[in-house]
Amino acid sequence: MKSYGNLISPSPASSHRVMMASPPAHSIAGAPAAQPDLPDEIVEEIFVRLDAAEDLARASAACTTFRRIVSARRFLRRYRSLHAPPLLGVIAADLGKFYPAEPPHRSAPAGRAVARAADFTFSFLPKPNLWRTRDVRDGRVILSASASSASLEGLVLVVCDPLHRRYVEIPPIPGDLVACVRHLDSLEMEFEPFLAPPNEEENESSSFRVICNVMSAKEVVTFIFSSATKQWRHVTGIILTHGGVDATASPRLFVRHYAHNCFYWMHPYNKNLLALDMGEMKFSFIGLPPKIIRLGPPLHVLKYAIVELGESRLGFLTLGHSYYGLGLELYLRDSGADAQEWRHSKTIPMPNYNGCHIVAATEGYVLILQAVSSLYFTGPQYFTLELKTMQIERMCSMYSRSLHHKLYANFPPPLSPPSI
Repeated sequence: MKSYGNLISPSPASSHRVMMASPPAHSIAGAPAAQPDLPDEIVEEIFVRLDAAEDLARASAACTTFRRIVSARRFLRRYRSLHAPPLLGVIAADLGKFYPAEPPHRSAPAGRAVARAADFTFSFLPKPNLWRTRDVRDGRVILSASASSASLEGLVLVVCDPLHRRYVEIPPIPGDLVACVRHLDSLEMEFEPFLAPPNEEENESSSFRVICNVMSAKEVVTFIFSSATKQWRHVTGIILTHGGVDATASPRLFVRHYAHNCFYWMHPYNKNLLALDMGEMKFSFIGLPPKIIRLGPPLHVLKYAIVELGESRLGFLTLGHSYYGLGLELYLRDSGADAQEWRHSKTIPMPNYNGCHIVAATEGYVLILQAVSSLYFTGPQYFTLELKTMQIERMCSMYSRSLHHKLYANFPPPLSPPSI
């Protein structure tokens, strides 16, 4: 807290002038009073400019005045609108396991704090359902009851805030909407619930939206639920075979990414990316970058990611070997541009580890798994690539038979009010 103390204390130069030109003893009684503390408005302007959420959390613990300023909802809304939440750890596909960032990762202290404060075993959820983590966004986690995945009518969903141990049960999709998918083969359907990005109204409240795709090899039908209206509605759909998807391909092989208010799906047997514009609520197809004809076989989908770079640039990352060793090839295109406008931007060198996969990409980070032991590490290791700086850091070690892990980014206490 030295930086804050210097801001509200007389400067060394001022003290030096007083010492060099001390007034007579009889005039000390009439000297002006000590400078008052800075007004709350000035302190708020200082705090809102702190880039590291950990520094802000430490500042709030320094005194009651600072805590009052930092914990105010108005300040938190303003701070969160200016700063992306730090990446704190990984929620494993195995239920009830959270792996915080480990030292020397910059988020290790905040990750440990959240691991102590939150309940990632989800013991506060209704029993006896066995819950499956489906998506993580803005500090919220959506889960489905494992036994409910056989039919759309019986799909049981909850959205919870593990940091504050709160949850909301999502009502089932009503029968008149379910009728929209009765023509699909129930044996080939896959249900994909996930959280929508917040709109302007939701940024100011604890409201949220849930999207549920009903996916088959030939078609996608999309429903959306709003916590404000507590209702489901049918919003859009698309025929996949129009975009070059193999009609016999399994919908379970789709991998979802998000960038610039659009969701993107990769499929190993698709010649195009499937895109859902959240503003227009419409699907479309986008061509792959040059030299990438298709993404298969299935495991190769974990060599690619769609990311957002800057205000309007869309990035396509490919992980592979080149003349210089292991690296990430980055292709760029402007949002809304034609599919042919992909252009190669750069190659990002990486430590030459074997068995690397891209597991997740969200909140400005890419999670990379090194599945094979190396000279430097024993066992599977997870690394993060920060897209803003292109800096690679080791996140944690984890043994798991699944690759469907989720990055957890959030502000540490007390910067995270309840999101539900």
